[in-house]
Amino acid sequence: MKVIIYAAVDVFYYSFYIEGFYKVFGRNNVDFQSSAFPSFPERTFAAIVQNKNEEIKVAIDAFDSPRMNEELANWSDIYGKVNYQSDKIPTGFSEKVKPIGPSFGIRIWNLPQLLYYSVVNYRKAKGLIYMKENFFKNYWRQYRRLPLKKYQPNNKSDHNYIYFISSLWKKEDRVNRKRAEFILACRSMDEINFEGGFAPRSDDDTLSYDKLIANRIGLKDYIRKIKKSILVFNTPAVEDCHGWKLAEYLALGKAIISTRMFNEFPVDLVNGKHLYILDKNEYLEKVIQKISQNPDFRSSLERNARSYYEHNLRPEIVIYSLLKNS
Repeated sequence: MKVIIYAAVDVFYYSFYIEGFYKVFGRNNVDFQSSAFPSFPERTFAAIVQNKNEEIKVAIDAFDSPRMNEELANWSDIYGKVNYQSDKIPTGFSEKVKPIGPSFGIRIWNLPQLLYYSVVNYRKAKGLIYMKENFFKNYWRQYRRLPLKKYQPNNKSDHNYIYFISSLWKKEDRVNRKRAEFILACRSMDEINFEGGFAPRSDDDTLSYDKLIANRIGLKDYIRKIKKSILVFNTPAVEDCHGWKLAEYLALGKAIISTRMFNEFPVDLVNGKHLYILDKNEYLEKVIQKISQNPDFRSSLERNARSYYEHNLRPEIVIYSLLKNS
């Protein structure tokens, strides 16, 4: 069997799924081309699985919006969507469009491999790439991520330490307010050793949250601090999308407090089992105390979060699931 991936793909956003194809089919059986595909926009993830005389056309959509790319859907036999809402799927596509849940960027190539694939794939897809600088930047961004093996649970979280850092969005005030509420709740609790806040924006606009701005840190330190944190906080981001943080938290086996989510999962996340979903009338301080002061409940959330990731979100599980449904 052989897999051909669209050479103009955004390897930063879709590295997780490229890794899935590597794990299922082996690296030597995965190639990148453009001639076998229609002229999709750059960043599109499309793949063709070839088995003797049979072909399965696979599309994966990790864009923030629940809307889908109908051109890509018409081409594909199976269409995996991260931010899936069943009522947003156009008539006639419901059988092929499947929720695949959240993912995150990972490093899949070392530096020599990065140089090779960036040059070779640019040559293969040159006529399809209009933002040349971004194309090569995405290869470098992929390299700056961590390999998947670094996302392993750590059973040595500090009994009173919470770390949280997140982006400020100019057009997503609801998201900013929810995150600010969590930061302020943690800061108000004497028994909690809180570190973090909002990461500085590149334009230095604090959006009136200047007292909640924290120092930016590197990814290795971020993961180390998250592993140490007794619990973590999730809220949907741009257009109510699944953020990378949610998938990272599940992979790391963290006790997760989350606001209500809007997009569907391949298998339901169960409130009180895989994570704790806030009721709109609940006080964050009470929920933080409930998890931080109840080791058995916290351990159960941690185990079940990791188990959910293992059974539903690992890269190879996503690919197996899509092909099974094709």
